[in-house]
Amino acid sequence: MCGIAGIFNHRSGAPAPMTALAEMARRMVHRGPDGAGFHVDGALGLAHRRLSIIDLDGGAQPMSTSDGELWISYNGEVFNYPELFEELRRRGHVPRTHSDTEAVLLAYREWGVDFVEHLNGMFAIAIWDKRRRRLVLARDRMGVKPLYYAETRDGIAFASELKALRLAPGVDTSLDLEALDDYMTLGYVVNPRCLLSGVKKLEPGVVLTVDPERGLEQRRYWQLRFEPDERPTRQEWVDDIRRLFDDSVRLRLRSDVPVGLLLSGGIDSTAIAATVERAKSTRGVHSYCIGVDAPGAENEFKWAQLVAKKLGTQHHEVLLSAEENGTLLTEAATLLDEPLVEPCIAQLLGVCRLARKDVTVVLSGEGADETWLGYQGYRTMYGIELGQRLVPSALLNGVSPLLHRLAEAPGISTRTAKYLRLATEPLERRYLGLSGFDTAVKDRLYSTDTRRALLGHDSREAVRRLYDGQGGPETPSRMAAVDCRGWLVDNTLMRSDLMSMAASVELRVPFLDYRLVSLAARVPARFKLSLTSGKVILKEALADRIPQEVLRRRKVGFPTPTAALLRGEWGRQAQELLESPSARTAGLFDQNVLRGMIAQHRSGAQDWHRVLFQVLMLEYWSLGVGAPQADAA
Repeated sequence: MCGIAGIFNHRSGAPAPMTALAEMARRMVHRGPDGAGFHVDGALGLAHRRLSIIDLDGGAQPMSTSDGELWISYNGEVFNYPELFEELRRRGHVPRTHSDTEAVLLAYREWGVDFVEHLNGMFAIAIWDKRRRRLVLARDRMGVKPLYYAETRDGIAFASELKALRLAPGVDTSLDLEALDDYMTLGYVVNPRCLLSGVKKLEPGVVLTVDPERGLEQRRYWQLRFEPDERPTRQEWVDDIRRLFDDSVRLRLRSDVPVGLLLSGGIDSTAIAATVERAKSTRGVHSYCIGVDAPGAENEFKWAQLVAKKLGTQHHEVLLSAEENGTLLTEAATLLDEPLVEPCIAQLLGVCRLARKDVTVVLSGEGADETWLGYQGYRTMYGIELGQRLVPSALLNGVSPLLHRLAEAPGISTRTAKYLRLATEPLERRYLGLSGFDTAVKDRLYSTDTRRALLGHDSREAVRRLYDGQGGPETPSRMAAVDCRGWLVDNTLMRSDLMSMAASVELRVPFLDYRLVSLAARVPARFKLSLTSGKVILKEALADRIPQEVLRRRKVGFPTPTAALLRGEWGRQAQELLESPSARTAGLFDQNVLRGMIAQHRSGAQDWHRVLFQVLMLEYWSLGVGAPQADAA
């Protein structure tokens, strides 16, 4: 795991500025505290920060082939590098190191831009092909590792983090108001957009080539498609899940430094821990859990302790006070490349710092809910779809107005009213109704100038464009396809990468091995869902290694009592920030409306914690990564 950055002035031919490259690398020292490296070749410059994981002595970057014709700066891990080396040796290549970095570089020499199709891992790669004067950028299939890029007057700049990229000359760092509206609707910004106007995120499964003659050319080398396969039996699915999951965990244990486990005691982390135990003894393996000591918080220590005791891990826990959680949350928010409506970032940062005392790599259960349909929203949609099958479409359309009137009836709960409205909506609107922000509240919060600037913009398009037929015929699978391409990439994996790297820890996600994800996408939804449970067949496949108490428990995640925290001392500090907006955010919101919401929430008259937290995360971002730059072009 590392940090990469680069500048290629393919338009102007101007020399790559070493001073800027050095500053970009310095800004990512947390991603690579073990060393820095640079390579400049005329208009091309590469920078690298290294966190040593594989081949501690021989894996320094940027790395070149023996003839100096190819150079690489890359972030992440390619877990099948031993198998790659075997294939490359059969084809006549003679590796000089045992590093996965060299395996990637030689794979490019052998297969050209198709090299990515031979990689199993999490990566953001920059390769300089000196003979062709071509820069090649690539991102892994699921988007586990980030890569930002910006086109400038001179050419292109790129980096693992927005904090570093914005230091490159000529990057437009003005605020993209339409991306801001997407954030205020969804709680994150969907790729390839970014909150900064001049910056894009390289999409998962994409290779971007840059050369002076052709400019920028993108090619999608992999696309997740949910296509239910009715041929295998249930038992055949179970057998395939076990085989691929075991192999995914096995590959992610490859490391020349200690590997630990993030262990919540939930199904996903327990499955990983138990599979590690099957692959090698967990005696001596460190596991970690974190919680918050605040009213309304629900900690998972009991479950994590149960699993740790059963497997014999060296278990570590930390209980944050409300004040400690608030301090961590403030720090974590300023580390984000883009704001996220995710209070759990504080606990994620805290648990990774706890792990760093013993290990450099941790395994985490991210991605299982999106690929195996674990969220409540999928079950809700599944139930609505089953109900719609029982009602003729003409009748359903006829009762739609009645359902909407019933939703307004006295005594109807907010939750029930929402489902009544959603029952007859198109899928895209139903999805946003379950996961998105109340647009009426959002519009009320905007200032007159912001509303005027956003006339004609529909932030729902950010999600609608992800419904492009890749989800197959099943409604829950179509939802999951969107989540895997949006929410998972731009929320879940972004926060995991940034918080773990802030602690100089590499976080690996076995559930997102592309082979396992591809398998999940072929399993019919009826095997993964029931009206009362998600991840059904995954639990069945791994049931013999998960305690029954864990299998039966409800999902908790990283619960944070945000509403209560905003009424406490941390909330008072948050209020001061919200009432004194930064130069970046001044004028975006109606301060009278915002102050009213703060007063109502602090007094307990009304719960506005979602909207207040959302604006607060934007404020923290604007003071850090999002602060305007005098030299923006």
